[in-house]
Amino acid sequence: MTSWQSETMQEQLARLRATLEQAQAELIEAEAQLADQRAEVNAFEFEFEARVGRRVDELEALEAEVKRYNDRIQMARNKQIFGIGYLSADEQYRRAWQAPPASAPTPPPQPLGMADEARVKQLYRQLARRFHPDLAMDDADRVRRTEKMTAINDAYAARSLVELEALAKEPDIPIRIGQTGPGQTQAQLVQVLQAELARCQRRLREVESERGSLHRRPSVQLSIEVKLARRRGRDLLEEMAAEVERKIARKTAERDMLKAQFDQLGPEQGIIKIKK
Repeated sequence: MTSWQSETMQEQLARLRATLEQAQAELIEAEAQLADQRAEVNAFEFEFEARVGRRVDELEALEAEVKRYNDRIQMARNKQIFGIGYLSADEQYRRAWQAPPASAPTPPPQPLGMADEARVKQLYRQLARRFHPDLAMDDADRVRRTEKMTAINDAYAARSLVELEALAKEPDIPIRIGQTGPGQTQAQLVQVLQAELARCQRRLREVESERGSLHRRPSVQLSIEVKLARRRGRDLLEEMAAEVERKIARKTAERDMLKAQFDQLGPEQGIIKIKK
């Protein structure tokens, strides 16, 4: 007979409570670390957008402009050859199936100063330990904690120190780990604790998996390359921005050449409206 099989009910309950408390603490810390990783990724993506991404957007706009000039020039030539109303197969497909461009994503919040960033992380961990849904022992308690934790996560993602400090002033939700409820036997409580422990451990595996997947994101890989280059005295983002600028210069020259060709076709061909 193994040791756990010889346990009394009280000993089994005590062991399950201690194991659950440890699992909950590990889960809260893992989720805090995941939130920190997300914040670091957002901060780097914000820096990339500011230094390189906007130039990439400018290049893409130029490429679209060049395509429009090419399309209109080809349409004008087709009209001369085939007559008014002719549409190429490519143009018919584009009009029928091409989806409208997606709207630009909302940029991440501006990075905080070192002191405020440290305070935000500290508050997030404190609040997670107080209000985390995995500290609940019934459905009603879980609903309350989930609502509270959603607000905490939103404030942390927005790096809102004011909101986190306001949440920290709210009263605690009582924690009831392993207490029998009305009409609940100790055997039923054991089942509840075992189920909660299994769910907590499952969620911990999900968090660890998500943390691993973050490392495989292209932006994370690029941020690592940027850090390594910085140690060697190179500014990789500046090098990337300079390369995009060279492409912009070449594409601008191509656009101007096509514009001149289009203008030579005569005013009857119409005017291309270029988006600013």
